[in-house]
Order: sequence, then structure tokens, then C-alpha cells
Amino acid sequence: MGGTAVTPREVERLYVQVNKFALASHFFWALWALIQNQYSTIDFDFLRYAVIRFNQYFKVKPQVLALEMPK
Repeated sequence: MGGTAVTPREVERLYVQVNKFALASHFFWALWALIQNQYSTIDFDFLRYAVIRFNQYFKVKPQVLALEMPK
């Protein structure tokens, strides 16, 4: 198993990146659900789903935006 070890800095960088993409994902799916609520014929509570995703977005947004990429 010869390879280079993952450094703590690399793990921290990945953590920051994953959290920022997760934040964007909450926003994207909330918008998608609002559109589906307007146009979809599927029997699903898209509006409730949008609210759940927007709530999670706004809940974690301050913490995620405070994360800084390690130098």
C-alpha cells in the first residue's frame, strides 16, 4: 500500500468544499420544488419540500459561509 498520506489540511479543505456544495444543493432543490409545485402533475407536496430545503439552507448558511479554506 504505497501512497501518500492525506494531510489534515487536505481533509479540512474537502470539508469546506463539501459544506459549500451542500448549501448550494439545498438552495437548488428548494427552487426546483417551487417550480414543480407550479407545473408538476405529480401528487406530491412540493411546496412543503421546498420549505424544508429552504429552512435547512437558511439554518446552516451562516456556519457554512463562515468556513474558510485553509491556507
